[in-house]
Amino acid sequence: MRVLAVDVGCGTTDILLWDDERQGENQTHLIVPSRTCVVAGEISRATAARQSVVFAGPLMGGGPNATSMRRHVAGGLSFYATPEAAGSFNDDLEAVAAAGVTVVTPQEVPSLVDAGAVFVNSGDLDVSALFRALELLGESASVDGCALAVQDHGFAVAGESDRTFRFGKMAATLSASPRLSGFFYQREEIPSYFTRMLAAAGLFEANGALVVGDTGPSALWGASLSAPGSPCLAVNFGNSHTLMGFVDRGTMDGLFEHHTSMLDPGKMESYARRFAAGELGNEEVFADGGHGTLKVSRSYDLAKVPIVVTGPRRGFFASVDLPMVEASIHGDMMITGCYGLLQGYLAKQ
Repeated sequence: MRVLAVDVGCGTTDILLWDDERQGENQTHLIVPSRTCVVAGEISRATAARQSVVFAGPLMGGGPNATSMRRHVAGGLSFYATPEAAGSFNDDLEAVAAAGVTVVTPQEVPSLVDAGAVFVNSGDLDVSALFRALELLGESASVDGCALAVQDHGFAVAGESDRTFRFGKMAATLSASPRLSGFFYQREEIPSYFTRMLAAAGLFEANGALVVGDTGPSALWGASLSAPGSPCLAVNFGNSHTLMGFVDRGTMDGLFEHHTSMLDPGKMESYARRFAAGELGNEEVFADGGHGTLKVSRSYDLAKVPIVVTGPRRGFFASVDLPMVEASIHGDMMITGCYGLLQGYLAKQ
């Protein structure tokens, strides 16, 4: 079996071409810039050249691309976007327009390009380019299926916090069943409110085997695979979000999610200890700017439970006074999310 697992993050897109006939260290894997960073660069170059931008294509993640858009508009330059692409910045298109973006129809795009606007294509992944790159690297054999992870806040109704909406859906999933496989969906199972997952799934051939999930549970499941014992406290220090939960052979107890930039080592240690003791409340985390917490079903002793950490921002939290172990699957921390995603794929077959 050959499965292509793609973990789309804020800073990087992590790719694993898993072949069950190869040993771990010989699996093909790549770490490349995320599409939101690539798009941000394209917008920034247009800003520097004092050119208008027309942003069109499927919904994708925000972050760096939104920052570049705001800088472009602040420079007095025109920024056009089709409705679906504009949704990458905010579910509320009126809010996007208020930020200085002119929302246009797809039919208007060619004339804008003819008038000199730089065309920037949206989308979380360039699937055809990825397969071409793999072929150029010698991976020309077909794959049996694909697995994709994106961070989806969900489509929140006007007036509802996307933090509340996202965490509420994740908490409901975990409350219904502790199995991490509940966070992964075959193409036809993706809930309608997970618009980013739906858009990303649309980038792949409709008749191919595909499983889509969220980057957070993927990272936690993957990190747990390298833990020296079970259960473990799995922690993902991502570029954008930090999550943790107690993982035990494909199940998880409790969930915490916050924005990495709002945390420091001291705060994180306090959160981890109180989370483990079942003393950390959802309202406190949300009031602090995070997403929330789902309390554990029992208390855990962090002196006895392995704490395994992953994520590109883990180094910032190295001074946390807890016995943390860095996740490393076959010698590579950056593909822990891919291996968690692979577990989700296999569980849905």
